[in-house]
Amino acid sequence: MRAINVIYQSVKERLPITVEQFAEALKDWEFVELEQESELIGAVMLKDNEIHVGYSQKPKGSIRKHISQTLKKVIDEYGSAVTTVAESNERGLRFCNRLGFVEINREQGKIYLKCDRCKYD
Repeated sequence: MRAINVIYQSVKERLPITVEQFAEALKDWEFVELEQESELIGAVMLKDNEIHVGYSQKPKGSIRKHISQTLKKVIDEYGSAVTTVAESNERGLRFCNRLGFVEINREQGKIYLKCDRCKYD
């Protein structure tokens, strides 16, 4: 539940649901906690080859290595990883592009992205 709370903090402004509803919607997802200086600051959500990253606070340094390790595992297992970003989330889109995601579709305010190879080794 710790990881779900962290992810919820990063999206609660955009989603009109409670943390309990959020947790119920994500009951089939796996979470990889992202820690910095022994403090939980974010998490990676995984379901099959779909991946999402969220933070409750801005990292003090780069944690790209931790995210890229998880991304590489997904790509090794499934051949690619996918994610979505709201069209209004320019920062999130730049982050995904830096990791190696490319746009494959736009629909109903969402940008669909795919990554065949992580840019960070």
